[in-house]
Amino acid sequence: MLQEVNFIEAGFWRYLFGFLPLAILAFRQLPSLSVLKENLRGLLMIGVICLFGFNVFFFLGLKFSPAINGALIVSLTPALTLLYSNRILKTKLHLREIIGVLFSFLGVLYLMLKGNFSNLVDLTFSWGDLLLFTSSNFFAVQNVWVKSYGGKMSNLNFTLFTTLFCLLSFSLLMPFMSFGSIGSYSTNFWLATVGIGVFGTALAYILWNKGIDLKSANQAGVFINVVPLSAAAFSLVFGEKLYAYHMISGIFIIIGVMIIVIKRPLSS
Repeated sequence: MLQEVNFIEAGFWRYLFGFLPLAILAFRQLPSLSVLKENLRGLLMIGVICLFGFNVFFFLGLKFSPAINGALIVSLTPALTLLYSNRILKTKLHLREIIGVLFSFLGVLYLMLKGNFSNLVDLTFSWGDLLLFTSSNFFAVQNVWVKSYGGKMSNLNFTLFTTLFCLLSFSLLMPFMSFGSIGSYSTNFWLATVGIGVFGTALAYILWNKGIDLKSANQAGVFINVVPLSAAAFSLVFGEKLYAYHMISGIFIIIGVMIIVIKRPLSS
């Protein structure tokens, strides 16, 4: 997508094709105006501040920082989620969660450095990294606010309206950006747009929000670090190879996730 359009237009198309299937599914069970008004504050906060804010700051940050910096900084999201959950939801910080986050972060670090920690010497930081760190804070707050506001209406409607408000935010910026003729976009662009809209937005957010509702923001946060591992696995579809460092990092990431999500049974 980004080979043909700027990131604002890419965000617009993504959330448009994310909103449309959600609207079709929710058409017969839309909330009443009173329910919508009651939940409007939370929907706006998540849709505009978190979803829109994360996308804008993340893509802006990547314009000035290398991709490895973006991956490493976003992998701090689980730790930030723990902190925001503690401050906003007043949840307790458990040693098991902290250890799980550390294991998962080490896995991401090992993956991004391609199994060679000496590559840390080559890392450089810029003000773009501050933008990326800001985006990670938005993502962490999103996890906490979804837990706080998501259970007050159906998950489908909650996802629908947060996606809508993010889409409207992108729409407001579209007149200030240059974009080409829609008819000139390639077939691959539209396939990517529909794919990331339907699966990477509509379906992903429904599952993510429901998962947070069923479990906790803390447990959801650590799954962010599964993303680079999943990307490495999906890269096989595009003919890329997997190496030993992929496997080792995957073990660390999975151990970190399991430490957090699997609770020890109470002794009798």
